[in-house]
Amino acid sequence: MIDVSQTINYKVFTLNRPNRVVIDLYQTEISSQLKTDREKGLIKKVRIAKNNRNRSRLVIETDDIVFYKVEKIAIGTNPNFRIIIDLKRSYDGSRRLTAASVNKANLIVAIDPGHGGKDPGARGSKVIEKDLVLKIAIRLKRLIDSEKGMTAFLTRSDDSFPCPGKAKNCSQRESLNERIRRAKEGNAHVLISIHADAFSDPNVRGATLYALPDSKKIPKGSNYKVMYHPKSKVKVKLNKGVSSRSFSRLRSSQVDAYDQSIDLGNFILQEMKRDVRVRKLSSREAPFAVLKSTQVASVLIETSYLSNKKDEAFLVNIKNQDKIAKAIVRGIKAYSSNIKRELSK
Repeated sequence: MIDVSQTINYKVFTLNRPNRVVIDLYQTEISSQLKTDREKGLIKKVRIAKNNRNRSRLVIETDDIVFYKVEKIAIGTNPNFRIIIDLKRSYDGSRRLTAASVNKANLIVAIDPGHGGKDPGARGSKVIEKDLVLKIAIRLKRLIDSEKGMTAFLTRSDDSFPCPGKAKNCSQRESLNERIRRAKEGNAHVLISIHADAFSDPNVRGATLYALPDSKKIPKGSNYKVMYHPKSKVKVKLNKGVSSRSFSRLRSSQVDAYDQSIDLGNFILQEMKRDVRVRKLSSREAPFAVLKSTQVASVLIETSYLSNKKDEAFLVNIKNQDKIAKAIVRGIKAYSSNIKRELSK
């Protein structure tokens, strides 16, 4: 927070190496009583100085790429105002997934069967989406639990509509937030949301997978922006001083990783296309609520179209439900193997 004695103009921008948020304050003097906090949370260092005769510069050095927003508010009824700089962690989900994919601790998967209870989802001629995706989710959980180094849990295990607390009814938005909350509460490293699609054109077929880049996981309606991040083909790397010999104990704070939801999704799609008709061969972007957590990596899988007779016939077959679940597990394992190779380079 910066308290100013009168309205001023200011400009905000970000820099990297090191990561920092910079606020230029025009036509200002710096009070001799000004105090800056020591290292705390995301903040490594705070510096302020007279940059030239017309401008003071505040530099906030952070230990991570962050989401940030800057706004001003009045202080009571006097003419003074306050500039507030709000920082938020951005890539936690990607880093947690990366570390969990190579260390000895269990990789925890939250499986979210879409819809449920009062919300049936898409309807086919033989099956309702909420029932179908629960069956696939239960099969997927069973398979993951049988794998060494992996465990899973469901956001709903019956025909219920997830709501906060003990509420028996809630809005769609509240239910979606509750699914994310349950994933966080279970310390999940990844959330896999299972759905079945429908469309007005009954000829449209095939599975689709959705995932968001970390830079787009900004809360809807907020004024957050993502700190500048240099473009790079390398999405995962060990932090300086961390050795690949420490893989078994690797922590998320020891890796630099981003957009792992997309990478995981692409590995799952590569495995799915062996047994399932796939509409798109790479992850697609869509602002689904369950994909927008910065703390948990996530993908949403539309297993196929219930509005297409051939797709529906495929989905209601138990053997094909197994194929979908097995492909997802193979995709997770292929992703983990690839991460180990990338971090070993």
